[in-house]
Amino acid sequence: MPQPSRGHLLRLLGVGFGVAVGFGEVIGSGILRSPSFIAGTVHAFWPIIALWCLGAINALLSANIVVELGTSVPRAGGPYVFAHRAFGDAGGLIVGWTVFSSHSAGSAAASVVFADFLPLAIPATQGHEAAVAVGLQALLYATNIAGLREGSVMQGATSILKAMLLFGFVFAAAWLVPSKGAAALTAMQPIGFAALIGAYQLIKGAYTGWDAAIYFSEESVAPSRSLPRAVFIGIAVTAFLYVAVNAMLLHVLGIAGTASSSLPFATVLSRVAGPGASLLFALGGMIIVIGCANANIMLAPRVLYALGRDRLLPGMFESVNAGGSPYVAFLLSAVVSMALASTGAFALVFGLIATLSTMAGVIVEISYFVVRRREPELARPYRAIIHPWLPALALAIDIVLLVLFAAHDHKGALVAAGMCALCVPLAFLARRARAATV
Repeated sequence: MPQPSRGHLLRLLGVGFGVAVGFGEVIGSGILRSPSFIAGTVHAFWPIIALWCLGAINALLSANIVVELGTSVPRAGGPYVFAHRAFGDAGGLIVGWTVFSSHSAGSAAASVVFADFLPLAIPATQGHEAAVAVGLQALLYATNIAGLREGSVMQGATSILKAMLLFGFVFAAAWLVPSKGAAALTAMQPIGFAALIGAYQLIKGAYTGWDAAIYFSEESVAPSRSLPRAVFIGIAVTAFLYVAVNAMLLHVLGIAGTASSSLPFATVLSRVAGPGASLLFALGGMIIVIGCANANIMLAPRVLYALGRDRLLPGMFESVNAGGSPYVAFLLSAVVSMALASTGAFALVFGLIATLSTMAGVIVEISYFVVRRREPELARPYRAIIHPWLPALALAIDIVLLVLFAAHDHKGALVAAGMCALCVPLAFLARRARAATV
């Protein structure tokens, strides 16, 4: 008896969407809150700027690998696809559940930050933060379930607004607000190694999501051309704004002022806009996190879709509606992220994003070498630059970072190890289930 059609993904996306989703996924609540913590631990202007630049270099080195894989194997699901191709069910599950958890926590965290900002604009919402967070997610999920066009338009609009706001902030801070002076910025204090690792762990987490366009390679009109441009342009724009924003915060507030303010953006805006600063900050912050929430909401279901297609989840997760949305995967993602937002449990997963994403990155980078060796005849529209040396450097850096993050965050290391161990029996069960249906 013929199987009913489950629909199919639509090829609609290009470079613009790839840049928008990468930029929208990366820049979220982290840039609003992390500068104060980093300034409080590093205590020096140039090391802080250098760490943000190092984060961009780290992302570019990894992108050199991932873009080759994404253009060689243009299938929905992002890093999961490459790990599954190289290491089978167990490797695929480790990376798949890691990135799904990260994106679910990311959408929950962004919606909670939105709910925290909203009372500054609408005081009546004070005390109803959980309902607001869930309501925002319901709206974004409904938009994306309607279809790929609707979700991509939402992502493009919020990313453009976000970029305009951040460029505007950099201009205002540079030209309209007096600085603390060169002496305050160039003064150096001893910096501990643990402080540098803790700060870079935040920065590594802030850059997480630069590979967002790869999740949609199967929905791209011309992935071999659009994916490299989207990923590298997205990283470049993001890195410029991260460095510029942090430089301007330190320029205006100094090291001590940035460190002492839990929301240094609001402090700077108060010097530009006066009494209207809190409303301006709230509106800007809400636009920033809406874009981040929507990007995470678009990414997580693509992972479930890929898991369903490979029968590591029930086949119903492969179902796609007429609008090109894997709607069953969206529904499960909605349940998970709304539960995280309403209970606050996202804080545990969100705090582990840097460790989990680095672990997944190491597996994907090893996958690159496995696929290169195993499938030398595979078509590679984009070939990693200076193979094998730059890819090997990227892998070595991420292995070192994973060890350092694990030493700095024992809880993250235990969770990562637990996820790896759990995926082995789950992969065995999935294999038995597939064999039973043959």
